[in-house]
Amino acid sequence: MMQNNHVRRIARRAAAIGIGCLLMGSLAPAASRADTQLPMPDVRPGRVVSWGGPAEYQPSLSPPAGLDDAVAIAASDTNGSYSNLALRADGTVVGWGLNKFGEATPPPGLNDVVGIDTGAGFSLALRSDGSVTSWGANDSGQLDVPVDLGPVAAVSAGGYFSSRGLGVPDGVCGYALALRPNGTVARWGQDTPGLGCDFIDARMDPPAGLDDVTAISAGSRQALALRADGTVVAWGTGVSDGYDGTPPGLWSDVVAISAGSGNSLGLRSDGTVVPYGIWGESGPPRVSNVAALSASNADVFLHRDGTISVYRDTFPPSAPTGEGFRAVSAGYDYGLAIAAAAEPSAPILGSADVQPWVDTNPAGTAEAFQYTATRSGPATAVHVYLDEQNEATQVIVGVYDDAEGQPGTLLATGHTTELVPGEWNPIPITSTTITAGQPYWLALLSPLESGTIRFRDVPDGAGGPTKLSGQSRLSARCGLPATWKTGHDFANSPASVYLS
Repeated sequence: MMQNNHVRRIARRAAAIGIGCLLMGSLAPAASRADTQLPMPDVRPGRVVSWGGPAEYQPSLSPPAGLDDAVAIAASDTNGSYSNLALRADGTVVGWGLNKFGEATPPPGLNDVVGIDTGAGFSLALRSDGSVTSWGANDSGQLDVPVDLGPVAAVSAGGYFSSRGLGVPDGVCGYALALRPNGTVARWGQDTPGLGCDFIDARMDPPAGLDDVTAISAGSRQALALRADGTVVAWGTGVSDGYDGTPPGLWSDVVAISAGSGNSLGLRSDGTVVPYGIWGESGPPRVSNVAALSASNADVFLHRDGTISVYRDTFPPSAPTGEGFRAVSAGYDYGLAIAAAAEPSAPILGSADVQPWVDTNPAGTAEAFQYTATRSGPATAVHVYLDEQNEATQVIVGVYDDAEGQPGTLLATGHTTELVPGEWNPIPITSTTITAGQPYWLALLSPLESGTIRFRDVPDGAGGPTKLSGQSRLSARCGLPATWKTGHDFANSPASVYLS
């Protein structure tokens, strides 16, 4: 139901650069899970905030403490579900909420996740190899991922709860969609006799001949597919019986879609929204300057200036104010958003101060800075302040332990091509545990294929020593060296780089 804002990018950017001399994986019609490598969502990590929902459920809808490294969120659009998921920068999933059917409890060991969604009492996770994991209720077979599905590029969870009379538990009428790398769409989940899921039938199957699809969205009783030419195809029982109004046959220039509960939305490239469905006497939303959207009984819009608006915002508390929001997801009468993470007063390792000196390294040469950890705990991101004149188009970061005053074992690494000069750039890394009082090294690399990295440090500073790598042709394919070889020693520390 919730729109996965990155699925269009996934379909078009079907390869991700591998770190540590891993070959680049690509999505092709005949791809296997072994050679598929899907990217993480194109969202800078941030903290999750929530608003709205029934007063008695608001405490359980509040995100867990410390959830400040989310790159994707999913709020259930099913009335009565009140369950949520967040994808962390390290590829793990966190769930919270009412959790009536276990849909907010990810399976143990679930990692390497790049996409999430939650629907009618069940949840889906898409891993970087294109495989799908499901959990929660299975009344209508919504957990039965087809064995012949193969690697996919995106998933979406939909459905509704059926009412079978006083004293009889609701049926969990869920179904799922998956976008294949070849642009076709698969569905699973089907009505079971006596369950009350009469609208989850063959009418929910994708139309014959549907192809060239770049994004999908599963609503309560209707589904949407965005094609590469910017047009949208709608199908389902909600469409065929008029419940959701006129299908968007004339929609064009659409770049994102979201199917909700009785309504659907499309986002055009100019930031305007095209709607269809049920909004009552208030009529459909008329908004502009939209960057992302999510449909439910109250639609949530992320605007290009980083602000949030909600159409028919009638559920207190109201949506958060201010700028700097990065993603949104609409639940049934509540919402979730990713906001900028609060900068720590004292980072776990490194310096969160913008230092006065602009330093540079040529592409292909790494530099490591020694710091002593101020506290113990897990670390999932390296933050780097890049000067306004930075020329690097990609930055690789790493954490080394200390080996007698030299960088030792490479504990964690990460990379990004989404760089913002003149700002702190959080770069997700593989999760690693830091021990207070121990020395570590934070390394920066602009790979050989990139340009000159320009960052900040202190010449002849009072921080730990600095080591320039003896290897000078480090590529994006190989990343940081597993065994560090020092070329030159410096004292330009501390640098504006820290661990969180």
